[in-house]
Parts: sequence; C-alpha cells; structure tokens
Amino acid sequence: MPSDPSDASDSSALPRCPERFQVLALDGGGAKALFTAHVLARLEADLGVRTIDHFDLIAGTSAGGILALGLGAGLSPAEIVMHYTGLGQRVFPRSRRAPWRLGSRALGPTYSGAVLREVLNEVLGQRKLGESAKRLVIPSWDVQRAEVHIFKTPHHPRLRRDGKISMVDVAMATTAAPTFFEAAHVDGQRLVDGGVWANNPSVVAIGEAVSMLGVDLEAIRVLNIGTIDQRTNHAERLDTGGWLNWAKPAANFMITAASRGAQGTATHLVGREDFVRFDAVVPGNVFTLDRASPKALAGLAAGQSRVLSPLFTERFAEHTASPYTPNPLPSTPDASDEPGNPTTPGGAS
Repeated sequence: MPSDPSDASDSSALPRCPERFQVLALDGGGAKALFTAHVLARLEADLGVRTIDHFDLIAGTSAGGILALGLGAGLSPAEIVMHYTGLGQRVFPRSRRAPWRLGSRALGPTYSGAVLREVLNEVLGQRKLGESAKRLVIPSWDVQRAEVHIFKTPHHPRLRRDGKISMVDVAMATTAAPTFFEAAHVDGQRLVDGGVWANNPSVVAIGEAVSMLGVDLEAIRVLNIGTIDQRTNHAERLDTGGWLNWAKPAANFMITAASRGAQGTATHLVGREDFVRFDAVVPGNVFTLDRASPKALAGLAAGQSRVLSPLFTERFAEHTASPYTPNPLPSTPDASDEPGNPTTPGGAS
C-alpha cells in the first residue's frame, strides 16, 4: 500500500475505475514453465491474437517471471518457446543431477547461475525493466532483510528505481530458487526466488492494481496460468513428521499449498466469475522443477490449449488493454526514493 494515500490516485498513473482491467498471472515452475509458453503460443496461433494486447498488467514469479519479462520485452510466446526450450536444456543439464554429485550439491547450488545468466542475456539482452512494453510485477524475496521484494515497471510516479535495473538481473532474482541456484545480488540486495512466498502471483497483481493503479476490485479480471498441476498421494508416514520423511516432498508440497492458497484468496477478492485458473492435471512425479521433457510439455499444451481458446474468447478477448506509457525515470539516484511497506504488494520500488 502506498505510504502516502494521495499517490494511489495520481492522475498520471491510470484513469480511475476503468470498466475492465485484465491481469495475466504466470506461476513459477522451473523447466515446467515451457508448458505455459506453449499454451500462450497455441492460443495466439489458434485465435490470431497477441496475448499482451488484452492484458493491462502481467505478473510472473520465478520461471513465470522470465516469461513475463519476455512478453514485456516484445517477444511473442512462440519466440519464448524457442528460447526457453534451449534454456532448460542448458541450465538443467542431466550431469548436474548425477548421484555422484550429491556431496557437492549438499554444500552448494545444484545448477550454475553463470549459465542461467548467459542464457538470459541471449534472450533479454541489455534491456532495462523500464523498457518493458507492459506493466510488470515480478516477486522476489530479500533474504538479508527477510522481507518481500517486488520488482515493478515505472507504472506509477512513485516507482523510480526498478526501471533502471536490467531485465536479466530481475530474472536472476526471481528464479534464484534455494538449493537450485545461488542467491542473486541486485542493487546491493541478496535476493532469492519469489516462489518462496508468491509462486502464484495473482494476489500480488490484484494488490498492485488496487493500491498503486487505483483500480476497483469489481473491474479486475484475472487469467492465471499454472505450470502443470501434479496430483500426488502423500504417504501416511508424512503424518509423523521427521526430516527424512519430508526432505524430498517438502518443496513441492509447500509450492503447491502456497499456489492454491493464492488462488483461493484471489478468487475471494475478485469473484469466481472474474478469476480463471488454467492448468493441466497430471499424475505426480511426471515432471519436476528441473526435469521436464520439452516434447511431452509441448504435447500436453497442444491438448490443453483447446480448452483455453474458447474460454479466452469468451472471457478476455473483447478487452483491449489500456495504453501504457512508463513514467520518466530520474537520471540520478533520489535520496527520497525509499521502499514502501515491504509486506504489502503495493510498496514502492
């Protein structure tokens, strides 16, 4: 929430009370996010539309953050598919998962952040977050201050800092999943994957629309795309607790619980008619954050996108996003540009 209530109604932010304000929220999911990219690509091919033309705000966490940044950078979903397929193969090589590397993985990250940065540079180049063609919110977590950190495009006069940060640095911060990658160091802060608290960024986006852009809840409609819903049966031994019982399933368990919780809260806020969750349900253990067959994901997306196309036409296609012009950024650091309340989605950045 803005530290000064008058900021939220600034006339240069967004006209108040639009008839419709549409949000695209993209979940995190590591290598599985290729499914999301394929779904969006299929949607555009089937309907002859540009996804970004129909959304006023895009939120993405972790791998979903990479997709959001790609869309903001002007890449089509089909182009993101091509890049992301190679990204997964290079960033998550099988050799890094080999059993004989267990010792080194216990003391350091499983995968190379340097390789991830190299691939991201090839995709996003030298673009700054402020160069995005769409309003973006990208969650991360500040481990030093133990507080949320949300990267935002300069879509409000208060947002004067993040726009000068490179898209690659933002992507590194939102994808720095603990144990998988080392923490990202951005603007003097130690940041890790936004999925530790907002793997489903729907609520973050709704909060941003209301608190920073002055949009009424009744005007908001959300399309939330997941990265495959894997239904698992948790063994009864988990009921007894214990590190050995929970060490393996804990991460996926908490990510799923957090995503479902955000889904329920978002639905409660905007209503069932204005919140659409799209995902594919598959048996457990078919895909993981670092192991997902590109061919299998493409096939799954091809089938599932048949369901989304008519739904998109019915619920989202009629709306054209409001024009977005980034607020001018100061050429020198502003000492008065301090973060807002870090525990609320609308804090300044």
